[in-house]
Amino acid sequence: MMPRKQRKNLFHTLRRMLRASWRSVKHALFPIEVWEPFVFLLFFGIYGLIGLNLLRHTDLIQGTDGGTGSYLGYDNLFHLETNGGAFDIAHPFFNLFHILKWAVVKTVEAAAHNDIRTVFCLCLMNFLVCSGLVLLYRYLKRIVLIPTHRTLLLTLLAGGSFTTIVLSFTTETYPFSFFLLIFSLLVLSWEYKMRQRFQTYTLTLFTFLLGGVTISNAGKPLLASLVGRYPLAERIRNLFRSLLPFVAAVAIVFGIYALKDWAFPGTSDSPAQTTLSQLREFHHDELFAHQLINDFWSNTFMTTPLVRQIIGEEQVFRPTEYLHGWHYAIPFMLFFLSLASLLLNIRKNPYVQMIACYLAVDLIIHLGFGYGMSEGILFGGHFLFLIPALIGWLYRKLPRHIHRTLDIILLILVSCLLTFNSMEFARLWSLIRL
Repeated sequence: MMPRKQRKNLFHTLRRMLRASWRSVKHALFPIEVWEPFVFLLFFGIYGLIGLNLLRHTDLIQGTDGGTGSYLGYDNLFHLETNGGAFDIAHPFFNLFHILKWAVVKTVEAAAHNDIRTVFCLCLMNFLVCSGLVLLYRYLKRIVLIPTHRTLLLTLLAGGSFTTIVLSFTTETYPFSFFLLIFSLLVLSWEYKMRQRFQTYTLTLFTFLLGGVTISNAGKPLLASLVGRYPLAERIRNLFRSLLPFVAAVAIVFGIYALKDWAFPGTSDSPAQTTLSQLREFHHDELFAHQLINDFWSNTFMTTPLVRQIIGEEQVFRPTEYLHGWHYAIPFMLFFLSLASLLLNIRKNPYVQMIACYLAVDLIIHLGFGYGMSEGILFGGHFLFLIPALIGWLYRKLPRHIHRTLDIILLILVSCLLTFNSMEFARLWSLIRL
C-alpha cells in the first residue's frame, strides 16, 4: 500500500493540476457573449427537429436487420445499443460513455418505466455539436479577432456543412471529438495568448480527453505543444510529460480487459485481437485519389447524392459523385481559401501553426498510412472546423479593401452548402420515410 506521505503528495499534485487547467479553461470560456446563446439555440433547434423527425418517421437512426441505421458507415446502431464491454484501441476510454448511458437509461427506466436511450443519445450528440459551434464562434471572436458578422458567417459555414448536420443525430465517437477538438484549440490558443507557452497540466488534460475518445487525436495537442518561441528542449520535455500518463492509462485499461478476457474467455474479442484488426486498416488502394477528393473533402462540406450500397452484409447509404462538374468548385474554393491562409500565415503566426499541427495528424494517419480511406466521409468531424478557423485568419492577413469581396465569396459558398445539403436531405426523406 502507498505510504501516507506519498498519497498526500499525489493528491496535492492532482489538485494542483486540476486547478491550473481549470484556470485556463475558465478564462477561455467566460464571460459568455451576447450572440453565443443565440448560436447554440439556433443550431440546437434546427438539428433537434431534423433528428426527431428522422427518429419518428424513418428507420435511419434505429434501422434493424442491417438496414439504413448504419448510414455512411457510422457504427450508429452499435453505439446506440451497446453498453460497452469490449476494448477498442482506437477509442480506449470510450466505454465510460456507454457506462454513463446505461446508468441514465436504467435509472429512468426504473423510475418512469420508459426507455429514453435514443432520445438521450440524440440530445447529447446535438448538445456536443452545437456547443462545439459556440466554441468555434468564440475562437473566431476572441483569438482571431474578426467582427461579429464575419464570425457568424464562418460559424454558419461549419454548422451548415453536411458532416456537422449528420453528427448531430449520430451516436458515435465523432460528436465527442468534434466538441473536444474545438475546445482544446480554443483553450490552448487562449493559454498561449496569455502566457506565450503551454502548461504541461493543460496538455495532459487534453491528451487524455482527446486520446481517450479517439487515440490518434491525442497527437494533436501534443504536436501543437511544439509551437512557440521558448526553448525547444522545454517544448519536447512538455510533450513527453503530457504523453506518458496517457500511455500508462491506456496500458492499464488494456491490461484490465486482457485480464477480463482471461477470466471470462469467449465473451468478446481480446484486446490483442481488436488492436491487430485496427492495424490491418492501414493501407492504400487504387481508389485513393477518388476517396480523397469525394469522401474526405467534398462530402464533408457539401454532400454528393447518397445511394444505398451493400458493404459487407449491410445496406448503407454511401456517397457517389456530384451530378455536375461545377459542383466541385464549392469544396475546392474552400480548399484554396484555407490553403492561402495557411501559406500566408504559417511562418509567423503561432495560432495558424497550431491549426497546421492539428491538420498534420490527420494527414499523416489518413494520407500517409492510408487508414480509413475506404470510409473517408466518417472523419470530417476531426478537421472541418479548422477550415473556418483558417479562413478567419485569412481576413487578418488580407488588405481591408479585399474583405468585402471575401465576404461575398463566403456568402455564396455558404448559400450553396445550405441549398444542396437541404435538397439532398429532402430527397433522402422521400426515400426513407416510413
